Amino acid sequence: MKILITQAEHKNPPFFFVHDSLERSWHHLLAGHELILAPNIPNHDWDNIDYDCLVMTGGNDSMARHLTENHLYQITETAGKPIVGFCHGAFAVNDLAAGINGRIEGHVGTEHMVSMNGQKFLVNSYHSQNIMKLPPGFESLALDDDGNPEAFRHLFKPIYGVVWHPERQETPVLPACVADLLRTPKSRF
Repeated sequence: MKILITQAEHKNPPFFFVHDSLERSWHHLLAGHELILAPNIPNHDWDNIDYDCLVMTGGNDSMARHLTENHLYQITETAGKPIVGFCHGAFAVNDLAAGINGRIEGHVGTEHMVSMNGQKFLVNSYHSQNIMKLPPGFESLALDDDGNPEAFRHLFKPIYGVVWHPERQETPVLPACVADLLRTPKSRF
């Protein structure tokens, strides 16, 4: 599968050159797929990009990234192609689909339990947001101990969100529907 994957934007001192980057662990998690890196260029010619699925990654936000991901979400949803958001990407999906995000304490650089399919799983956490309300037509797939959605999906469209970072886990934890979509013989899950 050809996956169009978004990147974080960085401006590093002392010269503050702008560059986009993708955490290398994505190449391991999505091994067997062709990854197409999406540059944070809002007016890029996306009509000539051939891809099967959009993955919106975690990391920092920037205006260029925000505009790029908003546009990519719209054209991918219109085309009926799968969209999977992870951490930052999950919060972006929730926001773009008219859900409500809020602020949360104690979820940066830690681990916590989520309940999924009647089982408990230990996941990592690198976010200061939480999902206060899912958009209409979405359902929760995993909840933290306080009842906050940590993974979700649209009921009728192939749109998913996962708040933790499976690419950073030795044994990635994913909802079954997301694992089924992204699994290859070379993947780690």
